Amino acid sequence: MAIISDEVYDEQCRSKSILQFAKEFKIARLLEQSNIRKAKGVGVLTVFVGLLTIAFSGKSLNQLLSIGEFAGKKDVFYRFMNSTTANWLKFIRLLSLRLVARLKQFFYDDSGVLIIDDTLHKRNRSKNVELLTRVRDHNDGRYYRGFRCLTLCYHIASLIVPLDFRILSSRKQETRLNDARQDIDKRSNGYKLRQFAISNTFDMVFDLLRRQRGVARHVLFDSWFAEPIAFKTIREMGFHAAGMLPAKKALYCYKGKLYNLETLYALIKPFIHRDQGFAAIGVTLKNGTPMSVTFVRDTNSGKRAWLAIGTTDLSLSPGQVISLYSRRWNIEVFFKTVKSCLGFASECQSRSFDAVVCSVSVVFTRHMILTWVNLGLPVLETDGQMFLRLFDEFRKCTLPEALEIVLREILVLFVDSDELLDLSLRQFITSLPSAFNILQAVACCET
Repeated sequence: MAIISDEVYDEQCRSKSILQFAKEFKIARLLEQSNIRKAKGVGVLTVFVGLLTIAFSGKSLNQLLSIGEFAGKKDVFYRFMNSTTANWLKFIRLLSLRLVARLKQFFYDDSGVLIIDDTLHKRNRSKNVELLTRVRDHNDGRYYRGFRCLTLCYHIASLIVPLDFRILSSRKQETRLNDARQDIDKRSNGYKLRQFAISNTFDMVFDLLRRQRGVARHVLFDSWFAEPIAFKTIREMGFHAAGMLPAKKALYCYKGKLYNLETLYALIKPFIHRDQGFAAIGVTLKNGTPMSVTFVRDTNSGKRAWLAIGTTDLSLSPGQVISLYSRRWNIEVFFKTVKSCLGFASECQSRSFDAVVCSVSVVFTRHMILTWVNLGLPVLETDGQMFLRLFDEFRKCTLPEALEIVLREILVLFVDSDELLDLSLRQFITSLPSAFNILQAVACCET
């Protein structure tokens, strides 16, 4: 694997946080273990770090290349992203597990949970992207061109780490706008990614969870995945499932009779305390899985006056079930952060499916950097605050800002002597080159 030395790396990476993260987590070694290599030319670590820093620079890749910020040309980065041999899913798994181990040591507990959900990867202006399909946005009910990004995250305290993901297209060939390439070696990672993209969503969820056994005890998910087969399979894997139950799908066995959620709520409604607003009932799914259903009074909903949360962990009280499931919202915050700040689905415009997977891996790595930097602060900050920290760290100081810093330091030195301060300012400004003649007016200002 072609990599650059630490001395050159220090010179090319202006962000010390990204530099320290790459060294501490041995990014070069993880890239090699994931079969992410370059035979010649610019080193693989240089290219990957360059992709990481784009979101914190405020410029596009073409702009950074045109001003000489990165080594190599545009084709170097495109060939890197379009590689069919790179195993980006393995890289994210290896890196995230190291970060999760660090989080567990930092918080000294085992209160982490797994959260799984999908989000829309929009490519609405694209036409010729591999496996491009139409995806329904649950927020506005409209269909967009793009993919679904199925993501598994680990949450502890107020921090969240992406553990694994799958970029999903449509299983039906007639609903896909484009097909996959046919010239890819079936033994390559690129071929496996394309097979994952047209697989069943439930199968991909179970595949993600099988690779994360022992990381946490509970798995949280929304109503789209809350099927009886999901609760049963997750329990057989050794996890406890907790999810929002849809209103009119499954039947639940209670005292030898089958009920839907509407009739179950009618049975338990008299036992819901007016102040607490929730109560639980023990049921059994038709596949034999025991489960607890917690009904929560919801006065803000226009469709129904209650919500139902199902879990296979029968040791939890109704209040603990509600507190546990409330942590699922953190993955929505994660999706908002990566889309608004870190370039998710907006930075990569390549037609290759491999480049789409690579771009998501780069975005998730950026978020891990924010989480890792956050651990070193006295008080944990939000993802938005951490992004601004790295943004300020990466960008170069402008000339007005540099002059402001110098003048502020002069004010500190001569705070007790106005005459000496005025003389020092005049001497400083008059000694500047002729290009700064406009600052002569500052020396004549009474303030």
